[in-house]
Amino acid sequence: MKKIIFIISLSFAFTSCKKWVDINDNPNSANSSVPTAEQRLPPLIAQFCDAYESTGTRAAYLSQQLASVYVSGGSNYNLTAWVSNSTNIQWPWQCWYVNTAVNVTPLITAAEKVQAYHYIGAAKIIKAWGFGTLADVYGMMPYDQFDDPTTITPKFDQASYIQEKVLALLDEAIADLQKTQGPTAPALAKGDILNNGSTDKWIRLAYGLKARWLNHTSALPGFNAQAVLDAASKGAQSKDQSAVMQYVDEGPTVTSSAKEALQYTNTATTARITKLYMDYLTNNYTGAPKGINDMEDPRVDLLVPSTADRNGVLHRTQGVDMTSGITNTGPLSYTYNISNNTFSNKDSIYVIMRKTPYAPTATDRIQSTGTWYTRRGGKGLLFTNAELRFIEAEILIKQAKNTEALTAYKAGIRAHMELLDIPAGTIDAFLNSSSVVQLPALLTLSNIMIQKYIALSYSPENWADLRRLNYCADAAGNYSEATGVYKGFKRPAHVNTLYYPAQTDWPRRFAVPSYEINYNSTQVLNADPTASSPTYISQPVWWNKK
Repeated sequence: MKKIIFIISLSFAFTSCKKWVDINDNPNSANSSVPTAEQRLPPLIAQFCDAYESTGTRAAYLSQQLASVYVSGGSNYNLTAWVSNSTNIQWPWQCWYVNTAVNVTPLITAAEKVQAYHYIGAAKIIKAWGFGTLADVYGMMPYDQFDDPTTITPKFDQASYIQEKVLALLDEAIADLQKTQGPTAPALAKGDILNNGSTDKWIRLAYGLKARWLNHTSALPGFNAQAVLDAASKGAQSKDQSAVMQYVDEGPTVTSSAKEALQYTNTATTARITKLYMDYLTNNYTGAPKGINDMEDPRVDLLVPSTADRNGVLHRTQGVDMTSGITNTGPLSYTYNISNNTFSNKDSIYVIMRKTPYAPTATDRIQSTGTWYTRRGGKGLLFTNAELRFIEAEILIKQAKNTEALTAYKAGIRAHMELLDIPAGTIDAFLNSSSVVQLPALLTLSNIMIQKYIALSYSPENWADLRRLNYCADAAGNYSEATGVYKGFKRPAHVNTLYYPAQTDWPRRFAVPSYEINYNSTQVLNADPTASSPTYISQPVWWNKK
């Protein structure tokens, strides 16, 4: 990582003309000091979204929300076998360090010149958010020395240390956002493409992140549940207070991918929905609420794609059963032959995630309706009020406050449906149906966390919850339908036994990216001598250790 940056910097220095060395900056020529805070913030947010949502896509494969078509040695296919290796998880690392993190300090420096405190606060939140997220998936990473220009091989810091740093950084950010800006400072709205200049939303985001990371320590001695609830109460309370990234659909004839939704890009035409995800959406799991007044979840057709048969009738995708053995050789990718109106093979029942055709005419066969998250001009639900309601529900039910927990559980479902723009009457009908728990005594932790799993689709936080609550395993790590939280979540049939030799092994962290292995291996092994072992990725991160 740092070596690559260092080489680029030297190349620029050696090829620059000497006559430019000792004069003032040319405001008409791009360099590291010319851009202002309002010019720096939009690309910082955009690059962060890439790093964050790309982490979420990879986590969705590990979390069995997504399956992949069969490609021997394919990056996403390997992830479905729970193998994160030095290459298939390196993009979030590169996007974060090279495209995002190194630009935080220059933004803050530019903002300090004009007392643009709100920009400083936003930049600190982005820094905290990125490091806090990636530390929880990688387990360790450079923090203190990551942008020290004199350090070519930065030391790795443990995720527990990084959490302390980012929590403090969030407190600083909240204080900065509450300050009055200087007289020449640009309004935050000029550069804020995420929260449209609302300092209130940024502050609520900071408190929400505090609630998320404090809640990660729920299994550790000294866990402070009240601190989590206090932070959550200051976070987003409504749809409009959530941090939602609106991507831009530039039309079917525009090939640029710069503005399209990250999940449209990342799922491409090789991702598929799993049976587990379908089962959770359709209440088909042990302990799911059922009764005489059942109602289908109105999110189903928004979250799973359908395809049309030759008569134009839509049929929902089949979910890939990760335990059935199909994943050993499939499902296979497929193509559509417009001349005879057929698909190339039977695995077309596992429908692609992208809307196809992108802009269908009346005579086109709908190959896929796409999904809400994988629309080209979709939204990224980066941090929402729904997540906070489920955090509250989890804590309250653990405290045996089932009545309050039921209220928070229903509020979480409602919040996610509102974010998906489901009509209020439909939401009310579903929440009053027997497909949702109605009695406090019947509510379980599984009910809460499975609904959170749906509401946090493609979020890296889903995998944090799965690891923190031990999948559907008992205390010894064995699959247990009776005591496990995520009912039906089993080891995939094609799990790689080199990395997961025992039935009690589950994915716990990303592998170390190739950049660090190739250029910084000494520091990697200093931080964890087992980092080169195949079973490193099944070793718990700090808040998951017994």
